[in-house]
Amino acid sequence: MGRWAFLVDPDLVRFLLGGLVLTLAVAAGAILISTVLGTGLALLRLSSHGALRLPALVYIEIVRSLPSFLVVVYTFFAFGRLGLELSVPVSVILGLSLYAASQTAEIIRAGVLSVERGQREAAQASGLTARQTFLVIVLPQAVRRMAPALASQFVTLTKSTSYGAVIGLHEVLRRGVIIYSRYFNPVEVLLVVGVVYFLFCAGLSSAVARLERRSGATPTGGAGARRDAPD
Repeated sequence: MGRWAFLVDPDLVRFLLGGLVLTLAVAAGAILISTVLGTGLALLRLSSHGALRLPALVYIEIVRSLPSFLVVVYTFFAFGRLGLELSVPVSVILGLSLYAASQTAEIIRAGVLSVERGQREAAQASGLTARQTFLVIVLPQAVRRMAPALASQFVTLTKSTSYGAVIGLHEVLRRGVIIYSRYFNPVEVLLVVGVVYFLFCAGLSSAVARLERRSGATPTGGAGARRDAPD
C-alpha cells in the first residue's frame, strides 16, 4: 500500500483536487475567451471586404501553424518583457485563448459555409435581408453542424492546460509531479492523474457523440470550404 498511500491521505487528496479545480478553471476561461475571439475572427474571415478579411486570415494562418505550447510560453515571457506582470493562470488562459481562437475561427467558418447557398438565396428571395438570412437561416444550422467539432476542440484545450506546468501553473499534472517527487512513486501518481484526465475527457467525448447523433451532421472542417457569407 506504500506507493498508493497518497490516495488515503486527506491532505494529498485535497492537494490533487485543488489542482483539478485549477485545471478546469483555466480551461473554462480559455474556452470562453477563445470562443469569443474565434467567433470574431470567423466573421472577419467571412467578410467580402479585403481590409477586414486579410488581417484575420494572416492571424489564423500564422497562429495555427505554431505549437500551442510555444504560444503559451511565449505569451508568458512576452508580456513580462513588456512590463505587464500577469499571474501564471492568467498567462496560461491568455496563451491558450490566442492559440485556440485560430482553430475555433476555422471551425465556425466551416460551419457557416456548410449551409447550402440555395437556402440563402431562397431566404433572400422571400424578402429577408442578408443579415436576417444569416441570423435566422444560416446560424442555427451552422451551430448544430459545428457543435461536435467545437466540443472536441474544448477537450483538446482542457488537456493543453498541462503546458502551464512549465511556467509554474500548479494544475493537476504539476501537483502530481510534486507528489511523486516527494514519495518516489511516479507510476502510481501519474496513473491516477491519467485516469482523472480520461474520465473528464471521456465524459466530454460522450457528449460529443450525442451531439453528432442529434445533429445528424458530420464534423466540419476548413478544407474545401468556399467563401460565401454575409458582409
